[in-house]
Amino acid sequence: MDESILESLEGFDAVWQRVTGRDTVPDRAPDPPERDGTAAVLARFIQEETCAAVWAAALARHFGGEARSLLLRQAADARRHLKRLRAEHFIAAGAEPEWRPDCRALSGKLASLRSLHLLARDRAAAYGREAERAAAPELREMFAAFAGDEARHVRESRQLIIACF
Repeated sequence: MDESILESLEGFDAVWQRVTGRDTVPDRAPDPPERDGTAAVLARFIQEETCAAVWAAALARHFGGEARSLLLRQAADARRHLKRLRAEHFIAAGAEPEWRPDCRALSGKLASLRSLHLLARDRAAAYGREAERAAAPELREMFAAFAGDEARHVRESRQLIIACF
């Protein structure tokens, strides 16, 4: 795990609390969960994007040149997705998810790259499904854009794996 990524994500919580006024305004009970489970879907994506950011940044240290740039871009995409997902979750649920991500350490460059590839593949499919069933046009648009980013990550990570042989 890349500690600097985790530290920056932890620092985001403090900033987010100041932005939302949580440190000056007493907390109120969160709104009841939506019937369609949008908050739960967003919480799952938040956890997956957090791990993708950590893994891609950590893997970038083991590659050079174009592969390194590609992995750093994937980490930046995951952080961008994470920021928007957290905002949408807050809008949907009135609070942030009550969990800490479990981004298990990966071992071995190829195994780690394959795990990142499979995670991107699964997220691309999941974002595509959510884009089709989301009721809000903003969420449909966001999920469709993220599905496209993840599909690109799948292609890129596949090419990196192939280049390693």
